[in-house]
Amino acid sequence: MNIKPLSEAPINKNTKVLVRCDLDVPIKNGIIEETFRLDSSLPTLKYIIEKGGLPIIAGHIGRPNGAFSSELSTKQLLPYFNENLGEGNFELLENLRFDPREEENDEEFAKELASRGQIYVNDSFATCHRNHASITGITKFLPSFAGIALQREISNLKKVTENPERPLSVIIGGSKLESKLPVIEKFQKTADYVMLSSLLSANWSKEITQNLILSDNKDIESKDINEKTRQKFMEIIEKSRTVLWAGPLGMYEEEKYIAGTKAIAEKIAELTQSNKLYSVVGGGDTVAAINKLGLLNKFSFVSGGGSAMLEFLAKGTLPGIEALEK
Repeated sequence: MNIKPLSEAPINKNTKVLVRCDLDVPIKNGIIEETFRLDSSLPTLKYIIEKGGLPIIAGHIGRPNGAFSSELSTKQLLPYFNENLGEGNFELLENLRFDPREEENDEEFAKELASRGQIYVNDSFATCHRNHASITGITKFLPSFAGIALQREISNLKKVTENPERPLSVIIGGSKLESKLPVIEKFQKTADYVMLSSLLSANWSKEITQNLILSDNKDIESKDINEKTRQKFMEIIEKSRTVLWAGPLGMYEEEKYIAGTKAIAEKIAELTQSNKLYSVVGGGDTVAAINKLGLLNKFSFVSGGGSAMLEFLAKGTLPGIEALEK
């Protein structure tokens, strides 16, 4: 991939750098419930400040459908950035999706955004699958670079898709088979094992290849994988050298249905920490689940992307990455 890294950006004193960050974090009553995505962009933002530049932070929260909503305002993130970057060291733009032109990839809106800075940096892997003004449109008008978090996403996901240490095992959970299908079908051709949650297994109607491992409790009403499936999955993980995991294995939000996700997370974490396994986990629900279990820092790499990660794994690129290459 021929994208320019942040280290090559000509940032000097007072250079205004528009940084597309992933600001889409859960907020309740003005309190940020989980800062993982915000934390990911701190190295890029701090690098710009250290170089004497002014990062102009741009992003979105939720789906406001082109209309203002105080509950989705990025102003709620000011205390976080003040604490981590220092007051006055940055600018924070309002939720980009309050303007419908963002999602329409409107050229005039992209120009307006570009006029705010002298350099553009994309550090939001989670939105790189979107053809939006702040992701693909803006690169036509400013010198464009990949942020540190985006570079890490690409290099770590490539470790799974390009010559991974084998056996390579892939665990796919969640509930929507349609969105996971391209990745499942790709890894049926390239992985040693592909394991599916009970709900995905129940909805599987295509060929069951030799490396496809379905849950024993294949039931559309199932809210967790059963004990027999847990043991089967853990035996496969034990003999693996690389594991990719996308999507929780049950309704983790409820304590009585988190057992399967917990067992698999603990096994992967244990083998990763003893250097027996290279592990990549990703997706909003997966991150929320392992964060709830207190295991977020026990994996080799945690991807900030959900749909973006799945699309990258299936296709090897994303619109936002291609825009940086151009």
